[in-house]
Amino acid sequence: MFSQFIADSLLANTTLGIEVSSCDGRILEGNPAFCRFVGYDRQALLGMPVDALCHEAEWERERLGRQEMIAGRTDHVAFRKRYLTSAGKTVWGDCSLTAVRDADGNCQALLAMVSDITEQRRLQMLQQGQNQVLDLLYRDHTLEEVCAAIVKAIEAVEEGLLCSILQLDPVTGRLHKLAAPSLPDFYNEAIEGMVIGDGIGSCGTAAFRKERVIVTDILAHPYWVRARRLVERTRLRSCWSQPIFANDGAVIGTFAIYYTEPRHPGPFELQLITAAAELTALAINHKQALNALRQSDRLKSEFISIAAHELRTPITSIMGFAELLVDPATEVALRPEQRQRFLHEIIEDTERLGKIIDDILDLSWIDSGRNLPLRREMTDLGALLARVINRFGIKASHHFVLDVRPGLPPALLIDSHRISQVLDNLLNNAVKYSAPGTRITVTAGCSGGSCEVVVADQGIGMTREQVARIFETFYRADASNAAVRGLGLGMGIVKRIVEDHGGTIRVDSAPGQGCRVHFTLPLTDRGSSPRCRDSR
Repeated sequence: MFSQFIADSLLANTTLGIEVSSCDGRILEGNPAFCRFVGYDRQALLGMPVDALCHEAEWERERLGRQEMIAGRTDHVAFRKRYLTSAGKTVWGDCSLTAVRDADGNCQALLAMVSDITEQRRLQMLQQGQNQVLDLLYRDHTLEEVCAAIVKAIEAVEEGLLCSILQLDPVTGRLHKLAAPSLPDFYNEAIEGMVIGDGIGSCGTAAFRKERVIVTDILAHPYWVRARRLVERTRLRSCWSQPIFANDGAVIGTFAIYYTEPRHPGPFELQLITAAAELTALAINHKQALNALRQSDRLKSEFISIAAHELRTPITSIMGFAELLVDPATEVALRPEQRQRFLHEIIEDTERLGKIIDDILDLSWIDSGRNLPLRREMTDLGALLARVINRFGIKASHHFVLDVRPGLPPALLIDSHRISQVLDNLLNNAVKYSAPGTRITVTAGCSGGSCEVVVADQGIGMTREQVARIFETFYRADASNAAVRGLGLGMGIVKRIVEDHGGTIRVDSAPGQGCRVHFTLPLTDRGSSPRCRDSR
């Protein structure tokens, strides 16, 4: 009767796992669904101790539950349980354990019916982790705290995996730790500041290639040759790395999953690392956007203060000289050359005031999402450069050099006023940030489908960070120097003017080595590209 009952149960359930064990804890039978669940074939299961399939955290509860049923104090218990598969992985099952008794009430065997809830529990854990991360973001925790919570949440989804989050510095191309609490400290310290590149570990390669990198056996893979001695000091043996992307598609970091044995990811692990990278991307992008917003607010506040000062200074000067010119008490005493100098000062301050107002109006135009209005006409670029440089040469105590290369076209279809504005800004910066008497060179040439203009000075130069931010609105490379005037609008407007012409602009600089600003303008006219003059 008992054997028939067992046989009927096994045959009747094709998806529910059924396992039968003896009172002394040996497996007597397992149906196909249970075999699939734990990863053993039927023959391997027969005679195996029940404890061999239990996670160590379940041993005591399993033992006590079986004792209760064998002693006749209960016939049934139900609980959620962790099992160990043949591959050593942890899976979850909802288990219903029933005592099978004979006519006298003696326990003959224990029948376990197991429903595989591994996927369900993983998704629940992942959802809980995501909710916690969103809560931390809402409460404005630091990025490091948020990333630590992400790692903790992912590591809780499946036992045995270890995670790390590295952030990419776009300027230096180096990876820096945001969170890796389960990895050895000496390992984290050794890889801190790692330069990305093809074949440089899993993370360095993933960030460089902008694609997922799966290394199933670290010690046998060429990407890890250079770090082999380091890895041998750890238990890390496999590493899968997923790039983290910004909203614009740029790589901003990597999310890595490590295991302590060589291992290839299954479908769920691939989904998990993708979800983890996407959650981390959300966190980093959110924090960066929030920081940018706060920085923008701070810069706008500074801008208002600086703008008020910059506007007040020429107005005060104009009023002062005008009062001297109209005051009867001083009018007679003024010599002709003094009167002329006062008038020139008024004109210069008026021009300065007009430029400030023009920059603010341009900024308003750009902030509204519109292109700057351009009035294009065929213009001799060489002559335009000469006029602007001559104007600066009269006022500034620098040595200006204009180098127009052979091959410059006779005319370009440009807005001459706007390109003059570009040159004014670039030369003004060159004058402000280089010592009097030093050389400022403007070079213009033609190659391919565009003309390139280069403004080079011998000034203080800029750091890599300053170069990376030079085109940001309100940004001033040396904001600490109050003697250097400016609203921080010029370079952003310059970039917009050049790009609205269809050109490009870039800055090359290093501290103490001056600055070189390159901008291009397309070789286009009213419908065809003008030929460059023969340079022979």
